[in-house]
Amino acid sequence: TINMRGSYYVGIATLVGVAKLGANAFGPTSHRQPLHLHRSGDSLSQQTHLHHLFSLSQEQDGSQEQQKKQQEHPHSQFWSTVLESSPNSYVNPSIDLAIRPPSEGGTGIVAVEDMPLDTVAMCLPLEEVGMIDAASILDSYTSEEEDDDEVLNMLKGMWDKELASTNKQNSEEGKRLAVLAGVIAHLQLTRYKDITSWTSDSIKVGSYALGQSRRLGLFLDAMPLLPQHGDNNQQHPLPTHFLYWTDDEIQILLQGTMGQTKAREVRAGIGLVIREWSSSFLKEHSKGATQTQILNAIFSAFTAVLSRSFGDAAGRDLDGKGRMLVPLVDMLNHDGEDPNVRWTWHVGEGDEDKIEEGKGDIVVTTLCDIKKGEELLKCYGWRPAWDIASSYGFVPSLKKERWECAVIPLFPAVLDLAPDAIPTPNSKARDETTLDLLLETNYGMLVKAVMAAVDAANEIKARQTSDDEDDSVNEADADRPEQLNRLEVVSLFRPPPKSTLDEYPFPRRQPCVIVGTKIQSSGSSTPNIDHYHHNAIESILPAFRAAASAISQLRNNYKESSPHPIEASQMAMAAASLEKNSDWDKPAIDLLKEGMKDRIQTLVEDGKIALAWVDKQNSAAGIGDVIVEHRTFRSDVAMDVRDAELMVLSSLQKAVAEW
Repeated sequence: TINMRGSYYVGIATLVGVAKLGANAFGPTSHRQPLHLHRSGDSLSQQTHLHHLFSLSQEQDGSQEQQKKQQEHPHSQFWSTVLESSPNSYVNPSIDLAIRPPSEGGTGIVAVEDMPLDTVAMCLPLEEVGMIDAASILDSYTSEEEDDDEVLNMLKGMWDKELASTNKQNSEEGKRLAVLAGVIAHLQLTRYKDITSWTSDSIKVGSYALGQSRRLGLFLDAMPLLPQHGDNNQQHPLPTHFLYWTDDEIQILLQGTMGQTKAREVRAGIGLVIREWSSSFLKEHSKGATQTQILNAIFSAFTAVLSRSFGDAAGRDLDGKGRMLVPLVDMLNHDGEDPNVRWTWHVGEGDEDKIEEGKGDIVVTTLCDIKKGEELLKCYGWRPAWDIASSYGFVPSLKKERWECAVIPLFPAVLDLAPDAIPTPNSKARDETTLDLLLETNYGMLVKAVMAAVDAANEIKARQTSDDEDDSVNEADADRPEQLNRLEVVSLFRPPPKSTLDEYPFPRRQPCVIVGTKIQSSGSSTPNIDHYHHNAIESILPAFRAAASAISQLRNNYKESSPHPIEASQMAMAAASLEKNSDWDKPAIDLLKEGMKDRIQTLVEDGKIALAWVDKQNSAAGIGDVIVEHRTFRSDVAMDVRDAELMVLSSLQKAVAEW
């Protein structure tokens, strides 16, 4: 099974398009891991403490020490204070906040009484509960001589430029996410200095940022990894997000997986942002905060925005208004298979403009009957395991079935240009008959040609489809994620081939096609499972037909010593199966089989190496328990990413063998 593990850390993940989901789970100790709360009838863990210290099992002794610790927890304090300060908020008395250890799922919301279908769990007026969004904060800020804020000036400039974009479709959502993260980091640091400073020279008394940080103080305090000011319970979190892994852990634990590519993108993206923002943040916060605290605040802010912000479902991003953070609602954890609640944005009839203004109510309602002791879980949206891990630091547990993805190499790492020829010793030594297709100079144009060929093939087939032909969607495919309906080529990090190791001794990127199908747990029997696998192969077969055509042309050109470029039109004909004298299905299937075999072998062998490395590191002398715990959690996440891909590839390998 694929276990659900993780942490509250979330990196920037290239800043573009990676957080197009609903809200994530809330808080520093949340693992988004309701291990025993998914299924009906399961009771709360013995280590679970509800907000008001009520235990469903009635076996908690409720010692004074436990009560004191519980009452001091920032999530518990925040839950109470928000509700007390928002007279128009409604929280159903049948739910409560559960504070759990990280290994038991962290903070979440649970039912303390049975709740029927269509029950309103929460109704929160956005103007009262302290919603955070970039628009409301930056639009209200005006730079004045006595309140010349370097950070807000920079962020407002970025925001105004983004809103001025004439083409919202090409507007980078990542920029809006970054602006909101910058606002939160700035307010976090301002609040930290306000609380800890012994002198007033490190804060601007009466400044706009100070006022906003005090207004939103409890919400900011409840976000992960603030520059700490007093809560020892949060001093040592469990950083399972890729951003906090060591270089060795990225290289070894994730070797061979798509997660390694995502991890490198996360770390590179956050580094670029920090470099751009560094001068402004240092100018505003170098008095009263160290560089490490400034860095932590920026990491924390991106964590909050990427993992917990709303936006797409409410339509605000479509108008360039950006995303928002909503207190209490973002304490809901994730279940992609069987969510039991959903949230909607409610405004009065004729008041639709309030949505653009960030006004109205967020309403959470039940999607089914929820039993006492079960956790309230919403679906953040679908993404493959490696994407979820790169954003949230966990891979969801597989209970029954779900859509999942793997990547398959489009071309072999090294192409033999003369497979039927007997090379001479000299030509073999010089590798004259091979082409290294892990070098972008060799594969770059081929990948572009394949994608163009597939697009052309789709257009050809669309023109050939008669108007009266039934093009209705099969009922079995109704829940197919939209992302899987288009060809996507991604880069997978691979070690250099031995033939070019001396000349180019650096990791390479191998172009791969994303393929998606349904996977099922060992105890489940998914109807039409073969249908999903068949459709998955059909969806990527045009790309492999085009790739097989390109390989054939490369070999012919080598055989004839011809300098002619690859003919894209031939690739398009092959992709669409329109060449009367050629059957490209067999070479395409052969190419697909070899790619699957290579991926499975790579994932299995690299997984064994990763586990052996973890065992060796954890057994070394002088290693503390906390380091061992962190490394073990990271290893578990890496194995979950690896296992998810292996399940897809193994299923498709059986299907393609019967093609």
